[in-house]
This record gives sequence, structure tokens and C-alpha cells, in this order.
Amino acid sequence: MTFSYLTVNLIIDSQLGEEEVMVAVQIRMDEDLDQEEAIKYRSGQKVELKQRPGVVHTIAEYDPMMVPPIWLENDPQPRYPEELRLVRHSPVSVGSVQLPGGCKVRYLDVQGRVRVISKTC
Repeated sequence: MTFSYLTVNLIIDSQLGEEEVMVAVQIRMDEDLDQEEAIKYRSGQKVELKQRPGVVHTIAEYDPMMVPPIWLENDPQPRYPEELRLVRHSPVSVGSVQLPGGCKVRYLDVQGRVRVISKTC
């Protein structure tokens, strides 16, 4: 799941009418949570839809800039992480994920517990 922090600054100008207010919004994404989710729902990962257990799908793409962020092979509808259950075939795997912005993260996945080994940007 991705969390965002939202900061809102109200700018009140005496020249604006009472009903007109300018709002400046700044959103900062929590990079650690995005990174963890990108690893967990990486391309090639096997998942089941919680609504249809037993039917295994393969993740085609994870794009944190899309809502919902997960695309499955042979499924035209993107999915949210809450809709999916990860299918584990191997108790230990090592790999890497290219994140938006050019960073590459190497990880160790031990029975669903993800540890970041290295990160290069």
C-alpha cells in the first residue's frame, strides 16, 4: 500500500474576494513504502485474485504512478494490492527492480519478508 503525506498551505490575498482562496498543495511520497511495494508486486510475481482463489495470474507490470498500480498478464483491468494474494513457489528469492526515477533496488525475499540489499540511483 502506498501512503502520501499532504501539506496544504492557504494563501489569502486581500485582493481576492471572500469566496476566492488560492491553495498550494505539496505531496511527498514515502519512498520506502513505494520501494517495498514495487518489490512485492514486481513483474513475473505469481498472484491470486482474492475473489477467485486458486486461479494463478502473473504480474505483467507494476507502475506506482498509475491507480490502480498493478497490471496482470491476460487481464485488461488493473488491480490494487488489496485485491491480490501473493503465491509463493520458492521460500527464498533474490532479484532487482528498476524504480521510476532511475533507481535500481536489489532485494532478498525470504518467505514474503523483503530486505533491501542495495539501492543505486
